[in-house]
Amino acid sequence: MRTRKLLYMGCLMAASLLTFSSCGDFLDEEPKGQLTPDNFFNSEDDLTASVNALYDRVNQTQSWTNPMYPQWQGDDITANPGSNKQACAALDAFASDGANKGVTDAWNQHYSVIKAANLITESASKAPVAQDKINVALGNAHFWRAYAYYYLVRVFGPVPLITGTDVSQLEVAPSSVKDVYELIVSDLKAAVNELPTKYEKEPSRLFGVDVWTTKQAAQATLSAVYMSMAGYPLNMGTEYYKLAAEQAKSVIDNNSNYGFILNPDWKDVYSMGNNYNMETVLGINNDAKGWWDHDSQLSSCCRFESLGDSGWGDAWGEIAFWKRYPAGPRKDAIYAPKITFQDGTVITADCDWWEIPSEDKWVPVTMKTNPEDLAKQIKELDEKIKEEKDSPKKTIRKVDGKYEKLLFEKGKKCVKEYHPMFTIFTVNCDAEGNMLRAPYDYTAPNWGGMVNDRRHNLIRYSEVLLWYAESAARAGLSDLTEAKKCLKQVRQRAVNSADVDNVTLSDGSIVNIDNMSAAQLAEACYIEHGWEVAGNWVSMVTRRSDELRMNELKKNFDYRVANAPLVVAVENGKNITAKESVTVSGSWTEDRIYCPYPTTDVEKNPNLKR
Repeated sequence: MRTRKLLYMGCLMAASLLTFSSCGDFLDEEPKGQLTPDNFFNSEDDLTASVNALYDRVNQTQSWTNPMYPQWQGDDITANPGSNKQACAALDAFASDGANKGVTDAWNQHYSVIKAANLITESASKAPVAQDKINVALGNAHFWRAYAYYYLVRVFGPVPLITGTDVSQLEVAPSSVKDVYELIVSDLKAAVNELPTKYEKEPSRLFGVDVWTTKQAAQATLSAVYMSMAGYPLNMGTEYYKLAAEQAKSVIDNNSNYGFILNPDWKDVYSMGNNYNMETVLGINNDAKGWWDHDSQLSSCCRFESLGDSGWGDAWGEIAFWKRYPAGPRKDAIYAPKITFQDGTVITADCDWWEIPSEDKWVPVTMKTNPEDLAKQIKELDEKIKEEKDSPKKTIRKVDGKYEKLLFEKGKKCVKEYHPMFTIFTVNCDAEGNMLRAPYDYTAPNWGGMVNDRRHNLIRYSEVLLWYAESAARAGLSDLTEAKKCLKQVRQRAVNSADVDNVTLSDGSIVNIDNMSAAQLAEACYIEHGWEVAGNWVSMVTRRSDELRMNELKKNFDYRVANAPLVVAVENGKNITAKESVTVSGSWTEDRIYCPYPTTDVEKNPNLKR
């Protein structure tokens, strides 16, 4: 009950105290019945509630899809080009405007985190509690402010730096990318010194894992940040790759205390039944009790809308990326090997997403069980049969007293979307339609509801291993033995056993890991990280982030503009081809790298210009 109370207090803070945008918003008289910086932070409970309020805001950056739409500019994800998906399609095509809901929500939600963090950094020290408890609050605030700015600087470039509660973002000019990164590093270094390596009780520790951030999570994040600074656009090079390697290696070397693992089965990485595991170095808690729970990474988001299972299909896989993806348990866990069709909670058929049937495919109609509903259904089916009596193309028929419906029509695509389908964030149901907390199985019926109760993986231990290996190679370390072991460790559970030591590089050459040069190892780790986070737009470092660092977004843009047909299968000696779904046009310019500032903010803030 006490934990519930603290969570309630945190939500109250999020709803009241954090609504203020500048010192000018405060009334001269003291607000009655309202939390303010002056009448809060009077106890340990207040301190805990302030951190819960911060996590409430952090959660909202991830708990629905809009703020993550900019991540779809990477080469792993494409959008549904339908009319109701224009926000994500525009971002996918590097062509969004400032009114795009993905742009505005990404901006607003991350600045909301910054504001909640600033409140803590300014006021936590007022609490009459031991310094170690104040440090925990400060450490979480410094970390999540860094997280928010790390997202913003990679998506928007120069952004206003706000480090206090008495300044509005609508009054400040954007700071340079370099200055933003310097604040991020400063905050993360502070967090490393302030945060513990383990928590002991709720709400910071749940289900056997730490759900508030830790020292080692801050070190892992620092590694990612230093890598970003080493690459584009700052191009700070070898020195920063060395710093990145040092931070990642510190986590690896101390892992006997931290206990991070790689899940033995890759299918468990995104499993609803395995949310709270020790592969997650940094996660955001969306928990079954409803704490910090707003919207979701919907299970139906990765399901096509035409499959009969309530899918609403924002996110599709890019075809070229899927083609390059190495076969093995990881690919099977990220992409559905087959597309399934569903009638209620019954799988009626499966097919390849590029399949064109040679004959009509008829499947049984799932009949209602309630007598009244069954009678109504039979009446409707009989009427449809009568209506189609003289039509050359029928959709309903009755064979041996049983009703059947036309699923596939001869010579037409079985799946009109014609793209590979992600399985991440996708969930099965039982025969009654209830969500199953088990590793996803594409052969089982899909659950059509929202997934609120899961922990999002922002950083996994596999990424720390790869960041160390790549950074060590790019930093020019003389001994890369350990780095090569890290790459092998990640691949051992991910690809077929014969392929573990042999990596296909971007030029098509296959190189044994033990024989790799430093440059080849760095490239192999960069590629491997892309496989590890494929389709996961909620990661700390997404595929788009990787491509930004390596200045490869233009390469993806050019590929999408050309959009040449790709051979996805060969059947009966005939090539089956497909194109990416979203049309990309125009010429590349550097301003396509970053999203535009939100129109409403530009209108209010004359300083908000590039």
